[in-house]
Amino acid sequence: MNQPGAVFHVEYSDKTVVVDAQTVAQSLRGFSEDHDIFLFADSPSLRQKLQPGKIVLLDGLDLRKVDALAVDGSNLVVGTEPAPLREALKNANIQWSTPVNFKDLYDQVAAQRLPKTRPKHFEPLNSLADWLDAREPKVYASASGELEGEKEWEDTDFATWKLKYHHIFNPDHTLDINLQLHREAPGMNAEFQVKAHLTEFTQTASILMADGQLQAASYKNVGLHGDVNFNWEISTSESKTSMNEVRVKLPGKISVPLEETGLPMSLQISEALLFHPAFTTKGEVAKGGFKVSYSGDEGLKVAGSDVEPDGKAEGDSEIDQTYAFSPLAAYGVVVAMAVPRIELRMGTEEIFEALEIPQSVYLKAGKLLQNSPIAGRWLPKAGNPLSTEAAAYFQVVISTTAAHSGMQSLVPCQQFTMNMKGQVGVDSKVLGVDMNSPSKDIFSKDLIQRQPDAKICGGG
Repeated sequence: MNQPGAVFHVEYSDKTVVVDAQTVAQSLRGFSEDHDIFLFADSPSLRQKLQPGKIVLLDGLDLRKVDALAVDGSNLVVGTEPAPLREALKNANIQWSTPVNFKDLYDQVAAQRLPKTRPKHFEPLNSLADWLDAREPKVYASASGELEGEKEWEDTDFATWKLKYHHIFNPDHTLDINLQLHREAPGMNAEFQVKAHLTEFTQTASILMADGQLQAASYKNVGLHGDVNFNWEISTSESKTSMNEVRVKLPGKISVPLEETGLPMSLQISEALLFHPAFTTKGEVAKGGFKVSYSGDEGLKVAGSDVEPDGKAEGDSEIDQTYAFSPLAAYGVVVAMAVPRIELRMGTEEIFEALEIPQSVYLKAGKLLQNSPIAGRWLPKAGNPLSTEAAAYFQVVISTTAAHSGMQSLVPCQQFTMNMKGQVGVDSKVLGVDMNSPSKDIFSKDLIQRQPDAKICGGG
């Protein structure tokens, strides 16, 4: 709130209740990554406040709408959804402008962090209490300004995905993102490598509401420049391979609380992957290298139900180091990434991040909410990791394809395409208005590379 030009004047609606920061710290037991489910120590006072239909301001953590309640032992399970601001706030004038200097932000967050705990394992647990009893100290980023870690998970085809991430907060306030993603499965392996660089920038935003209606809003990343190198390689060793599409928001996000907003909001930088193979036999190989650069002021303005880009930004891209081969039949593959995704989100979890619950606990809590709630109704929500529920966001989406006609064709053809877009958008549900278009493309470029570049292969 000490930043020049910061304004925070809010009148909450009659539907909004506040759980103070001390109560949150003492009673919070865990929450899901998407903040749909919260676990608290059960108490009559919390049950009275967390009534379905109410908007709850969890001071310092999040602003949510309560859908349903359930109980597991001594734990109160709370099912929620994003809180529309027009329901939570009656009148509001919120404005801020904050420098995003990555090294300074890293130092500030690292200094504020206290020792925390995390689950020992992620296998199914008999109760939520089992998970609470199975926590151990968590290792954090080094003092040298680097954040790194490893994560492993399985998809619906029982393929194992392994991620290594290494983020460097440079002395010049820039950020380097390094990702290595490996897929291991019978019949098909895949390797993905991403290197991205972001400069420091200034984020500005404003929200103006009157009588529960959004009057205007704005969001802009001023002076943000970046580049991305995206490389992938896929090979098959069996004739029968998975055809299922995989969408995943990658672990290793960077999240910084924004105290200037006066609400529990955060700046989050993350990445997401879409992988859709269509290989038909063994011995098929595809390899692609892609480069993207962008610069400018990326933002938007909201007035009524209209979203309009705000600022001048441009992007460029190129296809590099491509190779495709199939000994027999034709194949195709789609690989897309949102990198980087810079989001202004309602909610912070940095102070409590060790309390994020594993998927097994999430599923158990969800069943309790669906089958035996105290009050209200909660349904699990199927999400799309390549979309976003941020209040406002900027993202660079790189969508690539590779195709090969097979060596038995009259003229073996290979084709690579690349579509690069810079997008800005808002979550219409958070703002509580019907949007004509929740997102806008502020720059884009399409590229096609064929070998041979002849009419028989679609070129010439």
